[in-house]
Amino acid sequence: MYKPNKMDVLFVGAGPASLAGAIKLKQLLNQQGRSESVVVIEKADKVGQHNLSGAIFEADVLNELVPGWHGKEDAFVTRIVANRVERDETYFLLGNRMAVKLPEAILPAYMRHKGDYLISVSDLVSWFADIARELGVEIYTGFAAREIIAEGDSVKGVRLGDKGLDREGKRQPNYIPAEVLEAKVTVFGEGSLGQLAEELVRRFNLAKGRNPQIHSVGVKEVIRLPEKNSFGPNRAIHTVGFPNRVLTPDVFGGGALYSMDGNTVAVSIILALDWRYCDLDPQLELRLFKSHSLIEGLLEGGEVIGYGAKTLPEGGHYSIPEPVTNGAIVIGDAAGFTSVRELKGLHYAIKSGIIAAEAILKAIEQQDFSYDTLKTYEDMLDQSFIMRDMREARNYRQVFAKAGRVGLYLGAPLSLVQQWIPFRLSTKPDCQGTTKARLNRRHNGGIDRLTAVGLSGTSHREDQPSHITFSDPMQCTGCGGEYGCHPCEFFCPGQVYRFENDSLILSPSNCVHCQTCRVKCPHQVIEWKVPEGGDGPRYKMM
Repeated sequence: MYKPNKMDVLFVGAGPASLAGAIKLKQLLNQQGRSESVVVIEKADKVGQHNLSGAIFEADVLNELVPGWHGKEDAFVTRIVANRVERDETYFLLGNRMAVKLPEAILPAYMRHKGDYLISVSDLVSWFADIARELGVEIYTGFAAREIIAEGDSVKGVRLGDKGLDREGKRQPNYIPAEVLEAKVTVFGEGSLGQLAEELVRRFNLAKGRNPQIHSVGVKEVIRLPEKNSFGPNRAIHTVGFPNRVLTPDVFGGGALYSMDGNTVAVSIILALDWRYCDLDPQLELRLFKSHSLIEGLLEGGEVIGYGAKTLPEGGHYSIPEPVTNGAIVIGDAAGFTSVRELKGLHYAIKSGIIAAEAILKAIEQQDFSYDTLKTYEDMLDQSFIMRDMREARNYRQVFAKAGRVGLYLGAPLSLVQQWIPFRLSTKPDCQGTTKARLNRRHNGGIDRLTAVGLSGTSHREDQPSHITFSDPMQCTGCGGEYGCHPCEFFCPGQVYRFENDSLILSPSNCVHCQTCRVKCPHQVIEWKVPEGGDGPRYKMM
């Protein structure tokens, strides 16, 4: 009989939330002279390769996790301290030539970022991983978790995916069977659209009475500028308007430019996935954004050196499931802890990991890993700044959706008073937003999607079973007649889906793991599963 690998606490996903939780838990255990094992598994080949964000970071939470971090003599701390926001600007872009700078005095406090830090999330998690290992946390990369292991109403761990299967699912000479990892507490910190977290929520009915979670997709480039450039250091710019233009204010989202190390700038655009346009292409929208005269001037002479995409949970307070059950906890983006109005979530992820660690320590001390003890996590969350902020913005994203085709112009003023709406506004799944409406965008500038995917470092073993399948291929083919195009051919930031004569040409090796496809597919026939461990993007500065 196969004997599972056993550990005390297992964190699934080596993102900011999981690594912060592992660090805090091991600190607490070490202080008490305890030796319980803390393990983190990550599907990427190396820590940080699957992590992407903006990212503007409210670093106060680091004081709790890594006391005295400002004084540490290492490369990451040197970079983060040197990259504090000193110039914070917000622009309304009209057409492709006009830009109106919004005075700071009229912006709500949550839209001001001066004093925050501009960081690479890939760098942050790599730094966390070094700290965790020094404390005794075990971190294993290339481990793709595919299934929750449960007994009755209790989670007992996870099962990894098989390795070494060919396209037909047959065993190759290098075949490695799926391992079972068993833990007293399993913490799901897989990030946005974490599939095991979703399975947990479904299996134990943790989202009863909640709104369905909704998402945005962010596409991002890292651009190296000439030594002499007009952007400069310590600068953050946020924009609304173009490329949505005056005629399409119903697409919720905006653009951002952040200075990074040396002469590099991170450029991104975030778009809510409930858009109605069947031919909206997020990567094309990013190229259009960069063509605006203001943005083009700031990036003059720049070279794209990195690309990536990911989704963000935007449902807010009313979409957060109960994050605890017997033997399991959900943290970070996997639980929906993202502030849409601030475009931030890193400090929430880290704080949720810290709180989870404190709750798990209590469970270890009592040797009780049931819901009744682990609920301490939920109770502490409720008293934290995470849930305070989420409650204050509880209808924020919804007012833009309810504003319909005048979304920006009605949603913006309503967002200032949404917390006083005396009832919950509902949300619909992103897939239900798609209609026959078309943008018919055309733009020849910038790099195409395939070139962009190459800059993401994405790599998959070509002869493995496809991690993208279809529950009903006929419905997929029928989209062409229903919408006049195939929406997946446009909304995928990696050009995984192409059609010739209405026949699908699937390129799963292009996939950057954003999972936009499985939530935006109008017929919900695309099935995305985690591929073999180690496959996917290889982000370095994202």
